[in-house]
Amino acid sequence: MNSKRIVIAGAGIGGLSVIKELRESGAPLDNTDITLVDENFEHYLGFTLPWVMRGWRTPASVPIRPSEKNLTGIRTVRSTVSGVDVADSTVILDDGERVDFDALVLALGARNATHRVPGLQEAADAGVAVHYYATADAARAHRALTAFPGGRLVFLVASMPFRCPVAPYEGAFLAADLLAERGVRDNTDIAVYTPEPQPMPSAGPDVGRELAKRVRASGIDLHPQHQVERVDHQTKTVHFTNGEHVTFDLLVFVPPHEPALTLDTPGWIPVDRASMLTDHRGVWAIGDLSAVTSPTNRPLPKAAIFAKNGAAAVARNVLHYLGLAESPASLSGQGYCYIDTGAHQSARGQGDFFAEPHPDVVLTPASPQLHQEKIREELDWRAYWE
Repeated sequence: MNSKRIVIAGAGIGGLSVIKELRESGAPLDNTDITLVDENFEHYLGFTLPWVMRGWRTPASVPIRPSEKNLTGIRTVRSTVSGVDVADSTVILDDGERVDFDALVLALGARNATHRVPGLQEAADAGVAVHYYATADAARAHRALTAFPGGRLVFLVASMPFRCPVAPYEGAFLAADLLAERGVRDNTDIAVYTPEPQPMPSAGPDVGRELAKRVRASGIDLHPQHQVERVDHQTKTVHFTNGEHVTFDLLVFVPPHEPALTLDTPGWIPVDRASMLTDHRGVWAIGDLSAVTSPTNRPLPKAAIFAKNGAAAVARNVLHYLGLAESPASLSGQGYCYIDTGAHQSARGQGDFFAEPHPDVVLTPASPQLHQEKIREELDWRAYWE
């Protein structure tokens, strides 16, 4: 009897969660071959990057590398996925090798695409713009904020969608916290410019209004519905498509994002909301790579909890597809995320993102206890894999 071949592309939170769900499913896996493909088998929880920017963590402390012991029974292939031949049921690697599959889960995530905004990379190269969407860049942002003497600090969301819907606001809170600690907050104007109609639009109207209120109450200006057109690093100016512009002394930006892999067409991979199945039989996509629309026509946030929710549904659906489980599963719309507000305190947005007539999500007050919960979440995940 031939073994069933499950291939998981991507060893981040989504891909590893699929393995965890398969192992804990109780389904018979003796006759399955599970292959995990990743370019470096190193990932991190996204919320640790603002901690690097704030100076609470070092870049070296962030990566999580699954141990050989915790990947026992999994065939690992260290390579970059360059494509999928759906007709031939093979994953194509960048060296031309092919990996056959009966069931494929794409969990390769998103990557930064700074080049998509004219002038933004030049501003970064000139040292007048930084971001915190990679470990080295978050450390660079920390150095810039540590040396910042005061002036105009602008946070810019370059485009939508982006990973972690609270990140620009959390970044602004933490930058304000760092500048206050340094004694230069009173000499600094902080503003956030975003193309969003309000913060966290995927979470419904209430959370966004509440977060906007808290941002402004902290002395941070908020300018929604501002889509960047270009950045001029020589004059330190951001130009927007509505004709407005703003000058800065330091620009901290959320980079444009693009999917790490596409299938039939450019852009995020559309999937069935319930099953996470792509347009191709036996091929699923989860996490930041995928595009999911809620029942109220809102895009599902690109957040770790929904990579985990996707993994839970897809693991069951893969088993069902291969005849190893009696019933399929559906993606859960229950989600949450923490948002650091400074002084080692965090708030949490939590609720049902699939509720109707709009998502039923609430934002808690910030507290030291929630910040400790956030820390514990990373420690528990790290302990499971390292």
